[in-house]
Amino acid sequence: MAELIGVVLAGGERSRTGRARGRLTLDGMTLAERAARALRPLTASVLVSVAPGSVNPAPKYPCVEDAPPDRRGPLAGLEAVMKVTGDADLLVLACVYPTFPTEALRVLVTTADEGDDVCFPVDSRGRDHPLVGLWRRSAEPRIREALGNRIHKVRALLADLSVRRVPPSAFPGLDVDGPLDPIEGPETLDRRA
Repeated sequence: MAELIGVVLAGGERSRTGRARGRLTLDGMTLAERAARALRPLTASVLVSVAPGSVNPAPKYPCVEDAPPDRRGPLAGLEAVMKVTGDADLLVLACVYPTFPTEALRVLVTTADEGDDVCFPVDSRGRDHPLVGLWRRSAEPRIREALGNRIHKVRALLADLSVRRVPPSAFPGLDVDGPLDPIEGPETLDRRA
């Protein structure tokens, strides 16, 4: 397997409070810092993907800004990080999943086959979570093509990729449903504290 770089996607649009979700805190740590900490044991390094001109919500880790224009979504973050990481594959954890455990990320890495472009968990309701997973370098041309065609939704890209969906049963002894409930803002953060 290629070198593995951790990526915290923290470039999301501002929540209704006017703060980026990655800067929200849970147990004294920003959501972006929590995500970086989960990725670090499995990767050579961790980068934080932020929107153009944004403050890095996990300053202990280097950040990569999306190329302008702003508001192109997580695909822009993946593209920007792929541009600066050579041939490395990316282990991605969006900051809105700050309690997704390192051990569950390890399951994704070990479950992925060489031919998979992306490998991510599916929750017990059958919902895909592609912003938690392994994105191989082989996905890069499709990401660039989608953005070039003004397609910004990750889900719209999945049909063009070799995808491995990992069910909850593949995570023995680990609860992945709770951690796969994204934090959309302070109101959902309060339920986690």
